[in-house]
Amino acid sequence: MDLPQNMSMEEAFALAEAEAKLNAAIQESRQRFEKADIPNRLNEDWRFGRPHKYATALAELLQNNAESQGEATVESAGESAVRVTAEDEDLRQTEMLMPTIGSDALLGLHLKRFGHGYALYIEESPTQPIIITYQAGALYTPSTFIMVAPGVKAHVIEQHTGTPGSTMLATRNIQVAEGAELKIELHSQGFEHYMCITNIQNMGGRVSHLTTHENNAWVREETVAEIYTTGADTRLFSANSLGNTAVLDQHTKQIHHVGGATSDLLYKNVVDAKASATFAGNIYVAPGAHNTDAYQSNRNMLLSETATVNSLPGLEILADKVRCSHGSASAPMDEEQLFYLCSRGIPPYEAQKLVADGFLADVLNRFNGEQ
Repeated sequence: MDLPQNMSMEEAFALAEAEAKLNAAIQESRQRFEKADIPNRLNEDWRFGRPHKYATALAELLQNNAESQGEATVESAGESAVRVTAEDEDLRQTEMLMPTIGSDALLGLHLKRFGHGYALYIEESPTQPIIITYQAGALYTPSTFIMVAPGVKAHVIEQHTGTPGSTMLATRNIQVAEGAELKIELHSQGFEHYMCITNIQNMGGRVSHLTTHENNAWVREETVAEIYTTGADTRLFSANSLGNTAVLDQHTKQIHHVGGATSDLLYKNVVDAKASATFAGNIYVAPGAHNTDAYQSNRNMLLSETATVNSLPGLEILADKVRCSHGSASAPMDEEQLFYLCSRGIPPYEAQKLVADGFLADVLNRFNGEQ
């Protein structure tokens, strides 16, 4: 290790210790991937997620020799955006250290099949949203890294678009520094198989994260939000409308490593026909993380007797003086609201759509700070 000039002995020891810890963590991650199995029925983190069908199919695609196919573009980023490829060792190490929720083996396959993507180093507040677009071919494995500097305010919109029969496994690593504010959106549409693993690291800023998934046959979304600094504020949102035989499988973790921070989650789904939605969320408060304020809510509207919803919120609290709770509700559409609209001359189908849109609009309004 080459040390910078004019470095004190204490700084040199601290740097050496940090590098030793990083190397140990990377080695541990390599062993983690080697030991991991493709998710199966015994994997509790894939409960109701049909791993024997979807995880197996995704793994088979990732294990073949086809190249990652897709196009990546970025708008309004200026010099903040850097195109990354499989040769970018720093990004590969960052991805290697990412946590998953039962999908270590799939993340390991992504590392081997790494396509390309973008790294955003946002050091000044942009005047308009930064838009990243990934357009998939048959199989696409992009990766995104976003770092927001202290005091910077930014809005990032990430669009993942598929073609008929396409598959995407995407990874996203988001780091927000002290005093920074980031609004970030992820929108996916048009995939046969779509999976996204996201890790949010909040170092004392404010993060609002929104996901929507539209016209996908199968979606697996894993979001791990880690809070490292007192005063950090992390908010997670999702709004989805599912029809036909669509499958949406969402898993989240809100991890409070320290106390005196806030996290909040609101996921809503409208589920019709033979579609199914699964939500499994966990709030973890580490030992000593006192005065934590955390909440999660999953709400589902069922429009069909053949629609399926599984909601599994959970708490793991190892500290005192905390305010943590969760809520879950799944129910048909309110008949009184439908009757009111129909009595005003609105056709039943349009009335049903208005009620469903209003149900999901609550999420979008909160994400945009309107409530």
